[in-house]
Amino acid sequence: MLVKADGRMRPVWSAPPECPDHEQGRVARFGTYGQRTARPRQRYRCVYGTKSDGKPMWHTFTPPLPRDHVHDDGRTCAECDQLRGVHHGDTAVARQHAWTARVVARGLDQLSMGASYADVSRWALRTAEGRARGRHSTPPKLDAPKRDPLPRSTASPDVWHIAADWVEAFGPVAWAPVEERLRAEALTQRASNDALVASGAEVQRPQVLLLDDVPVYARDKTTGKSRRDAGFYLLVAAEVTWRDPAPRDPDPGPFTHPPTREPVAHLRLVRAMAKSNTPAWRLLFDELGYAPDYVVADAGRGLQAAVRAHYASADTVFVPSVWHLTEAVKEALADTPGALVATPSGKELPADIAAHLRLLARGGEALADEAAWKAWWKEFEDIARARRLPVDAIVKRRDEYQGPMAAALPSLARHPYVPIATGALERLIRTRVKPMLSLRASGFGNIERTNSLMDLAVARAHGAFDDLAAVADLLREDSDQAGGWTVPLRSVADPKPRSGRYSSLRDPTLLTTLAAERGLS
Repeated sequence: MLVKADGRMRPVWSAPPECPDHEQGRVARFGTYGQRTARPRQRYRCVYGTKSDGKPMWHTFTPPLPRDHVHDDGRTCAECDQLRGVHHGDTAVARQHAWTARVVARGLDQLSMGASYADVSRWALRTAEGRARGRHSTPPKLDAPKRDPLPRSTASPDVWHIAADWVEAFGPVAWAPVEERLRAEALTQRASNDALVASGAEVQRPQVLLLDDVPVYARDKTTGKSRRDAGFYLLVAAEVTWRDPAPRDPDPGPFTHPPTREPVAHLRLVRAMAKSNTPAWRLLFDELGYAPDYVVADAGRGLQAAVRAHYASADTVFVPSVWHLTEAVKEALADTPGALVATPSGKELPADIAAHLRLLARGGEALADEAAWKAWWKEFEDIARARRLPVDAIVKRRDEYQGPMAAALPSLARHPYVPIATGALERLIRTRVKPMLSLRASGFGNIERTNSLMDLAVARAHGAFDDLAAVADLLREDSDQAGGWTVPLRSVADPKPRSGRYSSLRDPTLLTTLAAERGLS
């Protein structure tokens, strides 16, 4: 109910929470607690009976998710722009957490876009301090002692722990429904494709994984130089879904191409690993939980070995990415003087080599069959010799790519819509994954927390943060199911050795150990 007071409509009554111990108890507000936090919490008193001397029997309690104290002059809800009742303050994200579910939801949203731990933590502190100042109807006295309302300040060197703790405790909550939905969709499609194969029919929507790794360099403390072996890798997987063609025009005209089924790539999983080797990729495949029809990736030996070992009992076809082949040729020729042509946009391949590589496009002559594929390599070597380029570099790439592509050509002929390059994945890496590396590489050390952070980027790509109110509700629901509690913080922290530092993210033996524990080696 609202009444008019001081020219404004103010809430004067709303139902208090029920006492968890006394269903018939009379509940009323009973002061606040947490005065040193930015938002004091509301305490309640429950009167549940009368003693023999006539005095009431009562106890105090707080709801499983404590609420912010709402003053009698009312507070406006940021979501609905309405004045709140005195029992309707923002709920804490969990017990013993000073932050509200709404603040944490917005913080996770910022982290999913690549904001650093420190930046998000400082934003949260500024927000909390601003709200704390807004509680006072009169400005504080100038000679009043200054007191930080929270245990950390924006200038504190360990301020980043606030957002890092959110990723550890609440990141998996935001990721869980996305992971569950994506896994269910993949398993449903896998079952449908298997049924088609069993009946002798042709698979119309093959499952395709696009894979690539991203080396994250770190600066060596001794030499000061950026080195790959001081950093780690991001293993990135995207799934392909199929967009059906638009209905055909009954009179398309002589120059209209027939409609085709269009592949659309979606970011599926990003895992930070010490190495991009066979155990690391098998751990990623194990987490995906199904065998795709095709894997399109660079022809690296570790990745190919992982595909062969993990999908040995499946008919998964490995397709070496022609995008990676083009990049490998550029890299092979980069060290040869005069091999690349200087242009305003950078160094490019000579026109004849670039034109020869374009023959690798889907439907091009080079991929018509195995004989055409071998002839393409023979002609490529002849072009290199004519230009006096290092033919041995071309031969090395031929050894890596010719065999796998020749084995995939018959299957690709039956499914002309399957991509043969990871260009779509590279765009996702550029727009979705690399922004997550806003921290210096040395700022990432714990493998579990880092992967929870990467999960936020994938969740965002699938719309998890389109409705922040829904994210806040999800966080509340998860904590409420555990009586208001969440996981203990720092439970995934790396052990501290007696000397030096340990980073689980940079420990290659950890990958081997995990793979062995899961029966993947």
